[in-house]
Amino acid sequence: MSVLHREDQKIARLKSVGLFAGADDTALRHLASAADEVHVAAGTVIISEGHHHSEGYIIAEGTASVLIDGEEVAEIGVNEVFGELGLFGGHPTASATVAAKTDVAAFVIPYNLFDQVLDDNPQLLKAIVRQLAERLRATDVLYHDH
Repeated sequence: MSVLHREDQKIARLKSVGLFAGADDTALRHLASAADEVHVAAGTVIISEGHHHSEGYIIAEGTASVLIDGEEVAEIGVNEVFGELGLFGGHPTASATVAAKTDVAAFVIPYNLFDQVLDDNPQLLKAIVRQLAERLRATDVLYHDH
């Protein structure tokens, strides 16, 4: 498979990720070049609760479990992002463990490369902030309506 074809596949995958909705093709190309593909065997811990990390992940294939204190609280799958706070630096402490439930293929974007993409594509930051604000609103409604 040619490198160009793989880049096109990465761009198509990133375009379908909610966090990057509204990003233009140039920003998506830059994101695709910053992302590396990783393969993780079922049962492997990807991010550990309480540990610092400096990257974000996008699942391309498979599913992962989100665990808090060893108990599964959610499942994430294709085109979903986790560890996204790591994209913004500061080496945040993970609030949960994410482990591969099945074999997982994911794109990993390290903070320093993501930061360069944002510098070159400021409109991407606006798109991401809108998506994060929507998540916060949804979470606020979820927890305050109960």
